[in-house]
Amino acid sequence: DQGFEVDDSSLTQAISTLRKMLKDSTKSPQFVKTVPKRGYQLIATVESVQLDASKDPDAIEQSDESYSSAVSSSELVSQAAVSEAVITQTSPSVDSTPAAPKPRMDLFTKLILLVAVILPICVILFTTASQSKFRRLAVFNDVIVSTPINHPDLTSWLPVIESCVRKYGGMHTGGLGPKEVIATGGQN
Repeated sequence: DQGFEVDDSSLTQAISTLRKMLKDSTKSPQFVKTVPKRGYQLIATVESVQLDASKDPDAIEQSDESYSSAVSSSELVSQAAVSEAVITQTSPSVDSTPAAPKPRMDLFTKLILLVAVILPICVILFTTASQSKFRRLAVFNDVIVSTPINHPDLTSWLPVIESCVRKYGGMHTGGLGPKEVIATGGQN
């Protein structure tokens, strides 16, 4: 018997499986004891069974068969535990939950969604902004200065507006100069 080597996690898994099969507690073990920084120790009592040769040869054969079947079944159990551990080690466990089928949208939800999409489009298409009406205040350097009709009177601001229009027109000559200025009233 050459045996084989396993890594720590496989051994731990195999011992855990063995403990589960033997119903052995880790706090007060009866079969396998964990030795810190060493490994595991078998603490169960092992007895050698001597068959009495004076008994019936058929009984000896039956005992032999039951013993060998018990040994082979325990070997199978330990091999299953080891192979289970190896399989567990090599193939990572994936918690896969079956995908729940998506609930279909009912008619009410579809109608609400349709209205939510169509309503903003209707507002944009069928409403027009009201046209503002302006009154002319003055003309400076061929630039018309206007103000909305519903705004307060800006005649006291005309000298400041004139200086702004002249300065802007002087800095932006040619086609870049203003054609019209709309002045709105402020609080002051």
